[in-house]
Amino acid sequence: MVTIAGIAASRGFAAGPVFVHRPDDIIAVPEYEIPPERVMSELDRYHAARAETRQQLEALIAQFKDGERHGVDVFVNHLAILDDAAMTASVERLVRESRLNAEAALRRTVAEFRAAFGRMHDPYLRERVRDVDDVERRLLRVLLGRDENLFSQITEPVVVVAADLAPSETVALRRELVLGFALDRGSATSHVALLARALGIPAVVGLGDVSARVKPGDDILVDGTNGAVTVNPDVKTCAEFARLVRRERELYALLNEDKTKAGATRDGALVRFCANAQPGVPMGGLAAFGAQGVGLYRSEYLWLACDGEPSEDEQAAAYSEAVRAASAMGETARVVFRALDIGGDKAMRSQGVREPNPFLGSRSIRWLLAHRSTFRTQLRAILRASAVGPSAVLWPMIATMQELQEANAELERAKEELRAEGVAFDEQMPKGCMIEIPSAALCADQLARAVDFFSIGTNDLVQYTLAADRGNSAVAYLYQPTNPAVLRLVDSTVKAAQAAGIPVAVCGETASDPVLGSLWVGMGVTELSMGASYIPVLRKVLRALTMGELREMANQALAMGATSSAAEIYAACRAFILAKVPQLEEIQSFFTSS
Repeated sequence: MVTIAGIAASRGFAAGPVFVHRPDDIIAVPEYEIPPERVMSELDRYHAARAETRQQLEALIAQFKDGERHGVDVFVNHLAILDDAAMTASVERLVRESRLNAEAALRRTVAEFRAAFGRMHDPYLRERVRDVDDVERRLLRVLLGRDENLFSQITEPVVVVAADLAPSETVALRRELVLGFALDRGSATSHVALLARALGIPAVVGLGDVSARVKPGDDILVDGTNGAVTVNPDVKTCAEFARLVRRERELYALLNEDKTKAGATRDGALVRFCANAQPGVPMGGLAAFGAQGVGLYRSEYLWLACDGEPSEDEQAAAYSEAVRAASAMGETARVVFRALDIGGDKAMRSQGVREPNPFLGSRSIRWLLAHRSTFRTQLRAILRASAVGPSAVLWPMIATMQELQEANAELERAKEELRAEGVAFDEQMPKGCMIEIPSAALCADQLARAVDFFSIGTNDLVQYTLAADRGNSAVAYLYQPTNPAVLRLVDSTVKAAQAAGIPVAVCGETASDPVLGSLWVGMGVTELSMGASYIPVLRKVLRALTMGELREMANQALAMGATSSAAEIYAACRAFILAKVPQLEEIQSFFTSS
């Protein structure tokens, strides 16, 4: 027996026999020079392979049922890569000018794309190199005449163990035969992790060499909650694992027993639970967690996925699909589309020279107001999606009233254009302002008169208030959501919203923390948007507390600011909640690891 620690990628527990997947990850590619008279035929061969690959991807999309967005989203993204103009032009140039065969030209082109993705700071985007690899592998198999049926030998439920899995390999597996995943490589933002969570399949990644330490038929336990696998467990370990499985089921029942009840607190106060989402990540399973809409749709991932500007039609299609997916969360469920939040640690090559201090430079609304054509195109696409169902637009990184007024004016111009063209949209589509810069929080009373709602982005609000890069481990101790200065800014923002009669949400990572989420509600926040898997825990905690108790806790936290540290304030809030919800620690340990 051996236990190996890894990364908890998709929570839950699975036990079963091992299926070891050892594909030919590195496809040998011949490289040779073609004579000038063969250039056109070589280009024809490449484009024929693209056409066949397109048919394969479209066939895979067609096999998914309505609502199974986890598969469709992956393959739609692969079609976009296949059709990427820069990728096609690079292959054609290498064939024409260097007279390389198509396979070698494709391999060199993908190597350049892979390097570009690897330089990106955002871990989600670095993982998207797997999409490029997957498309390359499909094209090469067609060009070389290879078969791609890699899992036909799976005939009974198994735990799939592999060095890694390509996105299309993951979604093409027969779900009823996959109990869990255990992978050498990967991260919490890899496609395997995202798809496993969407499918509800336990997964542990980053295990190092597990694929070399098992053989087909070995027994394996997958603990996707704590991030560990056990190979060939003994009787005692199997019994303890079975106890964990039983307790997980009991806690699931506990968390879901009141999912359909009205209100969010014990005395029925309304709080809306929404999910954060982005293009390329499945939305089909959000409703199962109790999400009542999408409180933050990160539109920038459409740009970052292809490192360029998507067309208005491409954007409108993606946004409309998100609105349709949200309809599964209820008739009133809406999607809040954050306008392009580019810059900072999310940079495109097309932005040109990197700024010396990008977090304080031309990012988000500043960049959009400097690129009005891109801004207007996105607003037109969002408005078109609003004709499909409830939608809203959210302005990121507003620092001044002038920026807000200019953003609102651009929205009105986009509406005028669509009216003139006879294009349908929601004339009353709400517009909101993110509060993530101290200047916005301090002037929230003025900003509130120009929008329909606020959304507090606590990630950046903490970062900018304490002048500490949240991605810098050297100053990570200063990421303090309960710092008295942050609490004061949130409090003044909520009071300004209440005075103006508009709702206020929190869409930062702190919304998923049961202590902080409860604190924000106590301060007057009416919507929490987070990773959907965290919603059941927040719902259970708030269901055990009255609005009066939450306000009492919030008032205590604000009062402590004069003499207490951020850590002391957080500890006091946690102790307050534990006295009312003694199961908090166990619930968190089971349900918030991923």
